[in-house]
Amino acid sequence: MDAKTTLQRIGGWIPALRWIPDCNAASLRVDGIAGLSLAAFVIPESMAYATLAEMPPISGLYCYLVAGIAYALFGTSRQLAVGPTSALAIVVAASVAAIGGGDPARVAALAGAIAVLMGLMSIAGRFVGLANVAYFISDTVLFGFKSGAALYIASTQLPKLFGVEGVRGNFFERVFHVLVSLPHTHIPSLLMGVAVIALFLWLERRFPGRPTTLIVVVAAIAVTSLFHLVDTGIKVVGDLPSGLPDVSLPRIEPDDIKDLIPTAFACFILAFAESISTARSFAQKHEYEIDPDQELTALGAANIAAGLTQGFPVGGGMSQTAVNDMGGASTPVSLVVTSLAVALTLLFFAPLFHDLPEPVLGAIVLMAAKHLIRIEDLRQLHAVSRPEFWISMLALVGVLCFGILDGILLAAVGALIMMIANASRPPIAVLERDPVSGRFLNRALQTSTSGAQGILVLRTAGRWVYFNADHIRRTILGLVESSTESIRTVVLDFSMVPGVDVTAATALRMLAKSLRARGVKLELAELRDEVTAELRAVGVEEDLGTLVPHRAIETCLGE
Repeated sequence: MDAKTTLQRIGGWIPALRWIPDCNAASLRVDGIAGLSLAAFVIPESMAYATLAEMPPISGLYCYLVAGIAYALFGTSRQLAVGPTSALAIVVAASVAAIGGGDPARVAALAGAIAVLMGLMSIAGRFVGLANVAYFISDTVLFGFKSGAALYIASTQLPKLFGVEGVRGNFFERVFHVLVSLPHTHIPSLLMGVAVIALFLWLERRFPGRPTTLIVVVAAIAVTSLFHLVDTGIKVVGDLPSGLPDVSLPRIEPDDIKDLIPTAFACFILAFAESISTARSFAQKHEYEIDPDQELTALGAANIAAGLTQGFPVGGGMSQTAVNDMGGASTPVSLVVTSLAVALTLLFFAPLFHDLPEPVLGAIVLMAAKHLIRIEDLRQLHAVSRPEFWISMLALVGVLCFGILDGILLAAVGALIMMIANASRPPIAVLERDPVSGRFLNRALQTSTSGAQGILVLRTAGRWVYFNADHIRRTILGLVESSTESIRTVVLDFSMVPGVDVTAATALRMLAKSLRARGVKLELAELRDEVTAELRAVGVEEDLGTLVPHRAIETCLGE
């Protein structure tokens, strides 16, 4: 094997080896600016997401310190920014709060273990086709999930905004607690939170798409320090440890692993679904391809790195990626620059965040949650497909009532049930000849068609399987019996039927016998080769005669 072939094979696993040689001074300058812009956005945001995950704020910085570098080495997207996300933070919080016992060290170890387990699942998934599992979380489910998650996340941050103690529970329990706690509202905290949100909204209108979060954070820290607002009772982040994190395996008990695996799998599904959709959207924008299998490896490496450095699960976020793209990122060099900026912050600037008010962190999370609510997407879904809209609403209500993890699982199961229900009752179209084109078309969709006397031409779509075969058989018999004319021949167009299982083949034989008892002949048209072989293997020709693959409808009619 020559050196070039070896390099190509290694490059298949480490894509960085393919884009690093193409870097030049101009691209490095642009990517450097993009990386600094991204750092200005994610440093305060990652600290806010850490508190959302009920982790120390510094752990959010640990995530961005290593996850970006790991993804830069193994990822195939040029713009995707990998770090903490609000949805992952909520899932982690729900899990570690239940088994962490309130011990900060144990909570941190459990969160790190979830990230490591998730990373191992992701890498292993490359070899067993686990990427397909993420596609069970459809866009329909994600629309409702994101809106429900936004409201749920907002309910977790309201206590910070009002300066009251928070509680655990679902969305309604949290909101009810805030309402009954209103008499105990800490006015200075509320005023600061409202002022910060107003500033965010003004900056968003004045400088749309710009990473203005750091400006708000710096202003809040300055005001808090200058006016000694801590003396008014406003809670602040406090001392943050300086220096880089230790690299070690999370210290957990072996019995903890079985409790963490479901959460790790849920995090994998969420992270991969969001990461791959975000990566694809920006790849389409810039006209290049991404490798979904390699993205599994990259996501796994990023999470293992985060778990080994006192972090928690990470994924590719849309808002972070949009900031990275807006900065002009053309290669993952921007992620490396962001990691270097985070490293400098940890080494030299961590003490500057001591006076960062908690209401400001809450406001950052609230603003991020606001962007998850896409009313227009839900409105369009309602107009296009009512069943899918209600699945989306199931995801939304499920998240509010049962939490992030159970809510999305409930919606995914609901979507599968709807899919199975639709597959169990496939539509059967009555075809008639179009006088203009001469082709057989769906009579219900045409204005002028002509049918042959005594002949019924039908078409089904999708596989004939055990749970829909009897419905198809009974529907066809019903069409024959309800016909206003005497039917002599029924022709089934199999052009859109990719397969028939044993149970369905038996139902087809029963249909042929029932029709023959009524004096009606059954003909099969446009049979695929593989379907013909399946039907012959179970003896269908005994009741239907010799099967001829690809026979046209006209031939079945004797034309």
